[in-house]
Amino acid sequence: MAIRTNQKARTRQALLDGAARVLAEGVAVPSMDQIAAAARVSRATAYRYFDSSGDIVWELMSDRAIADIDEVMKATGTDVVARVLAAEEAINGFLFDDPDGARAFERAALDRSLRGMAQDTDRAARRLGYIDAAMAPIADRLSVDDHRRVRHALALTMGSQAVPAMLDTCRLDVDEARAATRFACRAIATEAGRLAEASAAG
Repeated sequence: MAIRTNQKARTRQALLDGAARVLAEGVAVPSMDQIAAAARVSRATAYRYFDSSGDIVWELMSDRAIADIDEVMKATGTDVVARVLAAEEAINGFLFDDPDGARAFERAALDRSLRGMAQDTDRAARRLGYIDAAMAPIADRLSVDDHRRVRHALALTMGSQAVPAMLDTCRLDVDEARAATRFACRAIATEAGRLAEASAAG
C-alpha cells in the first residue's frame, strides 16, 4: 500500500513539474497533452490525477513558496507604510518576476470559478494574510469600516490580478507596473495611518 501511495505522489509531482517546464518554455496556456508529455505519462494518466490542465497550473502556482510573513514583517518594525510595502514586495515581486506564470494562474483560477470548483481560500489566503500582518500595529485604532476599506483597497494592489491589469490593460513594463503598485500601497497605507491618528485623537 505504501509503495502504491508513493508512486501516486511521484506521478502527481511529475505532472506539476511537467507543467512548470511547459510554462517555463513560454507556453501561456498549457494543454493536458503538453503537460503529460513533459511529465512522461499518458494523457489518460494525467486525467486520473487532475480534471484539467488548468487545475494542474492552479495547484502548481498555489503551492509555490513565497517569503514567510513573520520574517518579512520582522524587518520592518511598526511603521505601517514600510510594512505594507514589504507585503507588496513579497507578493508582487514574486508574481511580476514570472508574469506568464501569474497570467496562467489567473486563467486557471477563473476556470475553477466558472466550473464551480473555487474555494473560499483559493485567492484570499496569502494576500490578506500579508495585509493583515502589515496593518496589525494600527488595526485596533481603526473603525471596523475603515479597517475593511483599507484591507480591501490594498487587496486591489497585490496579487495575480494586478499582473494583467498593469501589464496588459495599462501596457506598462514590469518596472512601471511595480512603481504603480508601490505608489498605490504607499498612498493607502498613509491614509490608513491618518485615519488611525484621527481616531486616537478623538
